[in-house]
Amino acid sequence: MKRSNAAPEPARTQTRTQNPANNIQAATTNMKGRLLSTLRTVLPGAWIVPRDNELITLYRLRYKMAMEDEKYDIAMIFLNKILELDPMNLEAKLCKGDIYHRCLHDYPKAIEHYNKVIRLSTQDDTVHTRARAAMSEIMEMLS
Repeated sequence: MKRSNAAPEPARTQTRTQNPANNIQAATTNMKGRLLSTLRTVLPGAWIVPRDNELITLYRLRYKMAMEDEKYDIAMIFLNKILELDPMNLEAKLCKGDIYHRCLHDYPKAIEHYNKVIRLSTQDDTVHTRARAAMSEIMEMLS
């Protein structure tokens, strides 16, 4: 076996220059992928999309918290979010009427919401009975 004293042949260099923007984009994409992978490992529940009924339960809780703090504008926001998910949620419509009636003393809007509940519900529903009682209370107060 003969050893060659000749210097090793240098590696071939690329003759074509690469676009630096492509390198940055590839590096950014790689970093995003690694970050998402890490987050999925550390926070597995963060990637679960809640179902509508879970959101309605959460919004109802936030509504109750806002009412306890007497933050009626925030309570209305959460009632509206419930109605976005379930436009026929009569309980949320009734609660909006109650806020206008008992908290904001905006009786025309309260009457409007109570009327919606009465029209959309049957006479056997508790929301129907509550809306009619609240309407009677307003009418008695205004007369």
